[in-house]
Amino acid sequence: MREAANETVPEGGRIAVLSEVVRNQIAAGEVIERPASVVRELLDNAIDAGASRIQVDLEEGGMRMVRVTDDGLGMIPEDLGLAFEAHATSKLRTPEDLDHIASLGFRGEALASMASVARCSIRSRPRGADVGAEITEEGGRRGKITPAGMPEGTIVEVRDLFFNTPARRRFLKREQTELSRCTEIVQRVALAHPADETGQGGIGFVVMHGGRRVFDVEPGMDLLARIRRVFGDELASELEPVEASMGSTRITGYVAPPRFGRRDARRQMWFLNGRPMKDKVLTRVLKDAYRGVLIDGLQPVGFLQLWMDPESVDVNVHPAKSEVRLRDERSLFGFLVNALKEAVMRTNMATPGESMVDRLRRREGRPMQRETLPDPGPRGPSSAGAWIPRPDAAGGTAAGEGYIVREVPPREGAGQGLSGAADPVPGAPQGAGAGGAELGEGDRWAPVDDLRGPYIQVDRTYILRAVPDGFEIIDQHALHERLTFEELRREVKAGKVEVQRLLTPELVDLTQADVQLITVHQDALRRIGLEVEPFGDKTVAVHGLPARIRRPDPEAIVRDVVDVIARTGKAPDAEDVQEEVLHRTSCRSSIMAGDTLDESSIRALLERARDAGMDQTCPHARPTRVKFTLADLEKAFHRT
Repeated sequence: MREAANETVPEGGRIAVLSEVVRNQIAAGEVIERPASVVRELLDNAIDAGASRIQVDLEEGGMRMVRVTDDGLGMIPEDLGLAFEAHATSKLRTPEDLDHIASLGFRGEALASMASVARCSIRSRPRGADVGAEITEEGGRRGKITPAGMPEGTIVEVRDLFFNTPARRRFLKREQTELSRCTEIVQRVALAHPADETGQGGIGFVVMHGGRRVFDVEPGMDLLARIRRVFGDELASELEPVEASMGSTRITGYVAPPRFGRRDARRQMWFLNGRPMKDKVLTRVLKDAYRGVLIDGLQPVGFLQLWMDPESVDVNVHPAKSEVRLRDERSLFGFLVNALKEAVMRTNMATPGESMVDRLRRREGRPMQRETLPDPGPRGPSSAGAWIPRPDAAGGTAAGEGYIVREVPPREGAGQGLSGAADPVPGAPQGAGAGGAELGEGDRWAPVDDLRGPYIQVDRTYILRAVPDGFEIIDQHALHERLTFEELRREVKAGKVEVQRLLTPELVDLTQADVQLITVHQDALRRIGLEVEPFGDKTVAVHGLPARIRRPDPEAIVRDVVDVIARTGKAPDAEDVQEEVLHRTSCRSSIMAGDTLDESSIRALLERARDAGMDQTCPHARPTRVKFTLADLEKAFHRT
């Protein structure tokens, strides 16, 4: 600092205009970070040129070479002469054009930045032209335009990235890491440009690395087919479609069941007018749509295309074009959350037994512990028979399936876990069933969509019941907790919470600060069914609780409320605070693990779940049920 202070001002002054090469290298630091940045920018240009097929060739993960070949419009020699000029672009003319940018590229910085830190060449032949032309530039030194024989379209080649800036090159990763990043960019862009329902309008992509094909999609593949190609059939087959509109704004795409949630957000993709985006607002939209069904710490999986008027979006935010500003953000946010939440609620949230069977099979190499099974008692008729197609009146087979139930008196000492069989089904067919199963004396046919059993309660915690093509195991506490939460939330939203007043107020000791917190929010707490008022400096009196709460614990509920309000700093009527309070309240007031349920209680619980519509996870996003199909059983017993 002292040396600088003692310096003399040189003749001509200190300030000088940077050379064009230095300016472009500074710009390259923002635009071109690694080979994947080159791939992204060149893909944008190819798509803007109207390409229907694009090939990306890579060497050494793109560090040695990135070549992008497209069948787009091409460029005449005069345009080639300006291609490496900074801020030279065909996509903007006037300041007003910034208000409705519809192209992917528009800044005119990318090619100039690449040419300042790599050895670049462009060959291009316009549609209908007899011959193409070529231009090269290496580290800011431009060559002449020369004729070139080639197909219609454009080929851009970028070699030896950062050859003249070794410090930047040292920050690149291993070949496989850089290749993975380049491939991920192409995959995202490929998902952003699928074919429509008629098979038209899509763009085909091919990625070659060292002469080996590592990725490809055909132009006629729609979004779901592309997701299947990139991420596999297991995910693609479980996706739920999304489609909704609000004026000129439209959202389409797919969301995955919550069980596909991941620690990272790599399978959370938004495409805005064909542009892959990583936007904080859109990320929060998807997170809110999964609130209450996704375990904390996991990121939802979704592939979503958002179409908006370009004038309502500002994409001129960052040189990498990865961020946008959305105008009228508030109304857009609500529209998107509601549309996505409806789709999320339609997904199959039940945990499939197949994944558990696969884990068991992977353990088969280890010796299994031998266990002595309990004595089943004297051999007799089974309590449940074979699955059979339902016989119709003419003796044929109806569409609905069912099972034969054989009534068996329970053995003495048994029945702790097995609830009694259901009442006979009125009008059930008698006599021979299909598939060799017969209805004997005391047998009956039970339709599979009938909730009347039979049920087995395991360890007074889990309910096992037959369903079409297998069986499911239900967590009684998780299911009842979800139902209680949804019913409480509906009552709160409607302002019709029924309150059960306590005969004797329950006194709860708190700190003085906590009592003050309760006092400030008394009215908001009353709206969610909690009638609480101060009773001295460090005590509150609980006068009433929501009538729906089973086995209420006033002290625990009050402490939960205080904890949530103090931690969030929000009032109890804030939506997220309200939901967390109701989560905790429903958890404490639900059927617990260890509660014995009789047949009628199980039936009533399942009927409520059937009518609720939202019953596949508890409010904390744990699954309420696991389903095992016949295929799972066949796999477990090595029948496949």
